[in-house]
Amino acid sequence: MFHRLAKYANDTTLLVPSDSNIGLEEEFANIQHRASINKMKINLDKTKEIVFKRPNPRRSVHPAPVAYNVRTAKLLGVVLCDSLLFDEHVHAVLKACSQRMYLMKLLRDQGLPSKELHCIFHALVVSK
Repeated sequence: MFHRLAKYANDTTLLVPSDSNIGLEEEFANIQHRASINKMKINLDKTKEIVFKRPNPRRSVHPAPVAYNVRTAKLLGVVLCDSLLFDEHVHAVLKACSQRMYLMKLLRDQGLPSKELHCIFHALVVSK
């Protein structure tokens, strides 16, 4: 079994399957070593671990003490939840759209013409 490493700009994502013969601690140590060789620093305060699991009360997953364990994590704009439900993501999108709609109201109240409001609406709300 192999692990998949994905790097986007300054973010690194490590996916470790549960049936792997190499543990999370060992893989994370490898990442830290490679970062050190390349004169990069891993911000441990921003390092998060999320364990995806099926709801099964008989199976308990004990996360490794490599990173701060979280219930949700944001990856490329998508809020991932450990239960693999999308409630958190939908809530985050609706909250952002609500805030942007309030901004649209403020812009309308300040007299911004309809054509510009329409353009801003598509850029801020529809794109979300």
